[in-house]
Amino acid sequence: MGHSRLGTLPDTSRWRNVVGLIAGNADVAVVADATMDAAQRGLEVAARDEGLRQSFWLLSRIALAARQDDFAAALKEVGVAVPAEPSVLNIVAGFTDAVDRHLRDSRGRTDIGEMAQMAATECLTSVLTERSRSLFGTTAAEVKDAVRSCSTKAGFSEFAHDFFARFTQRYLTYHLSRELPNHVGPDQRFSTPSEHTEFVDHLRTHCRQAATIVPEFAGGWYSKANFEGGITPAKARGFVHVALKKIRRELQIRGERDVK
Repeated sequence: MGHSRLGTLPDTSRWRNVVGLIAGNADVAVVADATMDAAQRGLEVAARDEGLRQSFWLLSRIALAARQDDFAAALKEVGVAVPAEPSVLNIVAGFTDAVDRHLRDSRGRTDIGEMAQMAATECLTSVLTERSRSLFGTTAAEVKDAVRSCSTKAGFSEFAHDFFARFTQRYLTYHLSRELPNHVGPDQRFSTPSEHTEFVDHLRTHCRQAATIVPEFAGGWYSKANFEGGITPAKARGFVHVALKKIRRELQIRGERDVK
């Protein structure tokens, strides 16, 4: 996809601050907050991104499809083509194809959209595999039950949390991956590659913790939106906008709390 390393960070005061924090051994929370602050403009764009909206909308519709007697037909209605008795891999592949097709037709493909698509793919694979018995050898009924478990208020809250945690981590890594490798080596922030990997792992955990703000309102939104005419792309876009604002604020609170 080409967004794992894109040259150097912009030469602005906010990005210079991020570089200084990395070099100065600042805590993960502080670096994450500064990075999100420097990338605020991109986050505002992300809230309107077609790929992000479509990925989240399709996740919600996949969950609802499992409530129907004919699961495969219900998935087909929202553009997710699967066999009559789909496996987890069939659903993931159908989701990926549906997003690709939509972004191709709308000419809306962006790096942000690809981050969202990958986060959603990982979310589907992880959550459904965990809730069914395994990735391979699971019956179609077990897969449907796993998806259906995400269609309840509590189940969707967890589903949304996983997706936004993964997207936030990808968004921050998109920027930080341009600079972090420059701090690996003797007399650097990371004396070994394993220390660099450990920092990235801590960032992933930090994003998952920050995204715990999402389940607090995701379940209520899901139930209300579904009851009041169904979950539309417009409603999904509105939720994404609010979720990103809440995560941004949570990262800021955690960053300020951990300043040394």
